[in-house]
Amino acid sequence: MTEPTMIVHRANGTAEIVLHRPAKLNAMNLDWVRDLDQATKELAGDPDLRVVVIRGEGRAFCSGLDLDMMGEHGMPPDFFPLQEQAFTALERMRAIVIAQIHGHCLGGGLQLALACDIRIASENATLGLPAALEGLPPGIAAWRLPRFVGLGRALRLALSGEHVSAAEALGLGLVDHLLPDEGFADAAQDVVARYAAVPHLAAAGIKEIARSAFDMELDTALRRSQEIIDECLQGRDVVAAKQAWAARRAARQG
Repeated sequence: MTEPTMIVHRANGTAEIVLHRPAKLNAMNLDWVRDLDQATKELAGDPDLRVVVIRGEGRAFCSGLDLDMMGEHGMPPDFFPLQEQAFTALERMRAIVIAQIHGHCLGGGLQLALACDIRIASENATLGLPAALEGLPPGIAAWRLPRFVGLGRALRLALSGEHVSAAEALGLGLVDHLLPDEGFADAAQDVVARYAAVPHLAAAGIKEIARSAFDMELDTALRRSQEIIDECLQGRDVVAAKQAWAARRAARQG
């Protein structure tokens, strides 16, 4: 039986997708994208899921395309469509999706990270899109990247194929949280816990409006934003927050 290319754990409203090809630095092959597509479909159907964390086993997050997959007939024709299907499904999840990055985050690995909502990086992380140096465009990353770093920086990164350090990635906007190598896993869990504490309806609403900000007209966004606010006001999270605030106020007043 073929060993799975990723392992999924679920507990208490949080799921973890562990990329499980450590000997290959978690490089992508056809089984990899099939497994990710299946995992995202299963997780998207969980209404109680608040956070999904994606991390790599071993020395890297994901080193990109597994070149061993390219035989004499070239790439499997369904690889890139299936890859993008899985990445788009991650973007559209109602849960907050977090990439926990260490080591290499290159090519398709960076594309995966860009499909997540939040990127936490260890100081030893290296990020880049080397596809152009191999004669290929970096897939849909050329469309996503300007939304994070602006057009000029996106063109620089995609055309040069250069690798950047985690510290530079933080300055560019590719990374949201930069943590020390020592104790990285524990520190990352603390960051994840903060996002997991965000009420689910509010988080899903924020994601929806933010993801559509480049395409949705202002009037449409205003209407949809009000609908989301009204939905949240009817939810138990707002009621619980009001009760907690009232309790704190009563305690202060003695």
